[in-house]
Amino acid sequence: MKSVTPATTNKAIRRPRCKHCKTQFRTTSAVKAYCNIVCRQEATKLKRLVSYTYRATNSGFLYWIAGECERAGTLQILTGHTVESLVELHTVYKLSLKANRYGDITISQPGFFEVSHICAVKAKHTIGLLHPANLVVAPQALNRAHGTKHYGHGLSISRVDLHPRFSVEKGSSRKATIERAIKFLGESIVSEAVRAGKIQATQRHKTLSWLHDNLDPSNPDHRAHLGTIDTMSGKLLNALKAEVQGKQPTGYKVKSQNMSPLRVLMLELERHTAYRPDLAGIARLITKLVPEHLITFASRPLVSEDELQALFDVLHGRSVDDVQEAFYIVEHGERIPPYAPIRFTTPVAPVRVLKAFTSFADELDGYVPDVAPALIQGHRVPCEIDPLPWD
Repeated sequence: MKSVTPATTNKAIRRPRCKHCKTQFRTTSAVKAYCNIVCRQEATKLKRLVSYTYRATNSGFLYWIAGECERAGTLQILTGHTVESLVELHTVYKLSLKANRYGDITISQPGFFEVSHICAVKAKHTIGLLHPANLVVAPQALNRAHGTKHYGHGLSISRVDLHPRFSVEKGSSRKATIERAIKFLGESIVSEAVRAGKIQATQRHKTLSWLHDNLDPSNPDHRAHLGTIDTMSGKLLNALKAEVQGKQPTGYKVKSQNMSPLRVLMLELERHTAYRPDLAGIARLITKLVPEHLITFASRPLVSEDELQALFDVLHGRSVDDVQEAFYIVEHGERIPPYAPIRFTTPVAPVRVLKAFTSFADELDGYVPDVAPALIQGHRVPCEIDPLPWD
């Protein structure tokens, strides 16, 4: 009978380097990679940070931010952001996409919405920030007519405070600008905002980034698309990518719905009450004049052009007292509706008389006696009676 050999209890000692702090440590584990639990937790946080940063880098939201920085010529329009403000900025970006039906309405078409600045980007002495407190999603026509006027409120920095190292040149690489913007904002803030705002690197934005990297500005055919691809729908972006690659277009179409200017501005009015509580009075006044369900679902205009302009102006910093009278268009104590109700009347067909006749009552000359008409003297009704067959 063979004796049982006891199991060896002495394990080999390893001396690996910690993957996080790079310090060499002793362990008998064959898989341990960190010297202690603190390094393991910090490494996990770093992995999540890198993952969230990657998602931000490949999102349309950051591509839009990079485009705005390029338009302004500086990264300093991102001054003063927190996690909460960056998440709200993403909400403004999503509303602009939704209002434009995810690219179905292009910048050259009527009904296009723009992200308008309260403090203008190209003012003479200041530059407006890309901050939710300084932005309003508004109809393009009203925004273009507004120009660089400033009624008050909003956020801006002086042009004197602009630093050359934060400047962004026209035509700069969009990816390089995104990386610079993330560093300016802070990787931890961007990472947390991506997590809280559920910002994703969607297929549309992956296609958009591919086009930014592969369209050649020196090619006239490509150059014509560089100014419009940021507002294209996913279907059009896929078609353009397939055209550049010489393939057949594939993809899907995002479902969208029409949003009236009043509905978009009312959503922005509700959002801006957090910065200006006095706007709540205007919101109550409008919902009193126009029921909320009509603002959401009605397809026809519900307010006049003057009222819409007043709503745009108050969102861009104008005093509530200056625009309040624009909503009091009254006649006999009531507001005149934009459209009078249409009344339909059913026509009554004329009565057709098929045959003229004389009744027995007409022969009585208006006198109705208590006796039978046949007994009245003077009553003469000639008639002929056929003889009976047995006569």
